[in-house]
Amino acid sequence: MSIIDYIEISFIKGIGKSTIKQIYEEFADIGAVLKNPELLKEQFGQKVYLSIKNRDSSLRKKAEEEYRKASKKDIKILTLQDENYPSMLKEIPDPPSFLYASSEIPDVPLISVVGSRKHTYYGKSVTREIVKKLVENGIGIVSGLASGIDRIAHETALENNGFTIAVLGGGIDRIFPYENRDIYTKIKKEGVLISEFPIGQKPTRYTFPIRNRIIAGLSAGVIVTEASERSGALITARTANEYGRVVFSVPSNINNPYGKGCNILLKEGAIPLTGIEDVFENLPYLDKKESPAYMDISDVEKLILDSINQPVHIDLLSEKTNIDTEQIIVILFEMEIKGLLTVENGIVVRNI
Repeated sequence: MSIIDYIEISFIKGIGKSTIKQIYEEFADIGAVLKNPELLKEQFGQKVYLSIKNRDSSLRKKAEEEYRKASKKDIKILTLQDENYPSMLKEIPDPPSFLYASSEIPDVPLISVVGSRKHTYYGKSVTREIVKKLVENGIGIVSGLASGIDRIAHETALENNGFTIAVLGGGIDRIFPYENRDIYTKIKKEGVLISEFPIGQKPTRYTFPIRNRIIAGLSAGVIVTEASERSGALITARTANEYGRVVFSVPSNINNPYGKGCNILLKEGAIPLTGIEDVFENLPYLDKKESPAYMDISDVEKLILDSINQPVHIDLLSEKTNIDTEQIIVILFEMEIKGLLTVENGIVVRNI
């Protein structure tokens, strides 16, 4: 399957990200659908069929040019089909059909840490403390490379020899804000930059909310350390909640305008974050350093555990791990006896 197929279908008017995901899940071959749109008629209806059938013939050349630009700049393009495409992001209803990435994305658990551009000393301090403890547990940090809390999160991760992903609000080659060019360069070398926007696209007020859903979708949970009432961090947190991810919010002084958004999130049901133990109590499988059972497992058991970022059906887990369904049922039974996970009505949940 061609990467160019994914780029082309993303350019077609009337075909949204959720539709592309559904097409991929149904046919697993975007190229076949582009060549024969008739395949879509019965399941996807006339509108989708006609959008693809009557697409502008110039879109193929446009897609090929975009691919050439990426190759020239040594930028990787990860499609939904790619093994390196983040597994948790693939699970959201509207994942990017492809991502631009500065390098391969390592398979590590991720937590998003976000907040406002303007912050207090307390906001900075608590962000640094939380991120440091997360990376000490082998957890990667996701944020949006904005000034303020985002930058602090990225910097702290790298200072403590951790891994970080910066999700950009424009093309992957666009540094915004420009004063963050130093941390942009450092993340490019030591972490990963990603974007779903075309190369060279300038960030706008419309692209940032779109970007925020990726920050929410990449991670097992989102932590808002300090955010004002109108901060984009609240969009990220609410989107994460819609995706079924765990949302944490650091309680703020009621007289602190830069933390008002955190208190609003608490009213909406976010988990109060008063210490790193709150993260591990709600996402216990992330606390690998406190879990001796995790160290005493086979390679296949580790593969299975690392594939369970949230409750998952046995059939999907079999597909994710490339282990035959009958075989994985036997392995899961043995793992359940060990207390590594729980299986109920076909749904598998990690216990560590």
